[in-house]
Amino acid sequence: MMGFLVIDKPTNLTSFEVVNRVKKKLNVKVGHTGTLDPLATGVLILAIGKATKLSEYLLKKDKCYVVKGRLGLSSNTYDVDGEVKEVPCQKVEEGKLGEVLKNFTGEIEQVPPPFSAIRVKGKRAYELARKGEKVELPPRRVTIYSLKLLEFSYPDFTLEVCCSSGTYIRSLVHDIGRALGCDAVVVELRRTRVGNVSLEDAVPLEKLNRENISHYILPPDSLIDFPEVELGEREARLFKNGGRIRLNLSEGHYKVYSKGTFLGIGVVKSGSLKPEKVLVE
Repeated sequence: MMGFLVIDKPTNLTSFEVVNRVKKKLNVKVGHTGTLDPLATGVLILAIGKATKLSEYLLKKDKCYVVKGRLGLSSNTYDVDGEVKEVPCQKVEEGKLGEVLKNFTGEIEQVPPPFSAIRVKGKRAYELARKGEKVELPPRRVTIYSLKLLEFSYPDFTLEVCCSSGTYIRSLVHDIGRALGCDAVVVELRRTRVGNVSLEDAVPLEKLNRENISHYILPPDSLIDFPEVELGEREARLFKNGGRIRLNLSEGHYKVYSKGTFLGIGVVKSGSLKPEKVLVE
């Protein structure tokens, strides 16, 4: 059994807890293709069986979120799950918020939250932060493709954000609050899209059981958007055994098939196809 399972993650569960629940139902290897905070809900793509080899190709996908922020609050985690404190904040008008949001579109620089999974000296940042150690993370360049104000009723605002992989929505809300002269925390967060996969493709975790879960597993090649290449029988044997195949194709990644069967992912370079991930023995 292998493929991808698109979950509509509930709140108050870590991504690893979701993975473990699915693993118990399937009794096979299960991995995630990018985590969500416990507070967050929405699209969480799990890799099942040998499809875990393909997880890295989904990690870099662009993503969309709907997030509710609240001005006048500060938190060590940048959301309401942390140590929340009230901070001075003059009432913000919608027009002022709209002007500030313009500064957070396009390529921006942001510092990840101290409570994040980024490794610092071999340890996760959140592990150090929980011990009370000061965590200083370097800023990173991310891209906000679109930032729409959906609702505003001071002190609450709701945004629709579409962004590059690696963007921290908690940091975005925190930085918007700072730009408005106070601070802000995430109250609710829902991931609505990963690449071309949307909430319409997701199944609620509570709907899954041992009897029906296999019906929701998508073929391993269905979420990978590389171009396709079909190999003959001899070439397929070479590919499965790690050999290179001379092909007149543009350089880049390809989904590799033989007789309609998905074999894995290959890379074409200097006129040769080299296997990168082989799923079929």
